[in-house]
Amino acid sequence: MNNIKNYLPTYKGCFICGQKDENPSTMNVRFQVTEDGVQVPFKPDKTREGYKNIVHGGILCALLDETIGWAAAVSRQRFFMTMELNVKFVRPVETDKEYLVKGRPTEHKSRYSLAEGEIVDLEGTVYTKATGKFFLMQDEQARKVNDYLEYKENDLDIFIQS
Repeated sequence: MNNIKNYLPTYKGCFICGQKDENPSTMNVRFQVTEDGVQVPFKPDKTREGYKNIVHGGILCALLDETIGWAAAVSRQRFFMTMELNVKFVRPVETDKEYLVKGRPTEHKSRYSLAEGEIVDLEGTVYTKATGKFFLMQDEQARKVNDYLEYKENDLDIFIQS
């Protein structure tokens, strides 16, 4: 049996990682911890379109926000809230194609962390890039968040109280 805790918990109501019975619009993805951060596979369907066969930019922003935010959280073992997100759209992301959203922390300060990431196809071509600044969540609020997250057997519990 695999004892490596390499997935992250989910919130059933989340637009990105939620469950269909709680949020019919969810993308229902699972974030995985990697050696340098966090990643999530993504195969957008027509419900994520902005233009015909092109994924809406807001969907890509949400995915990158969540991915690079989790990367900072895993690295620092604390929860964060997004303070700033900068996104560069390099080329259109097409529907019905497989992608990987990747994120990694770049710098930690006392009250915030910086992280970066990108959306790439399976050949490694970059489609979208992002950088973000994430404000450290207070312990009381982080405990409340941790309490409603759903942890499965192979999920990493990143929350460590200061």
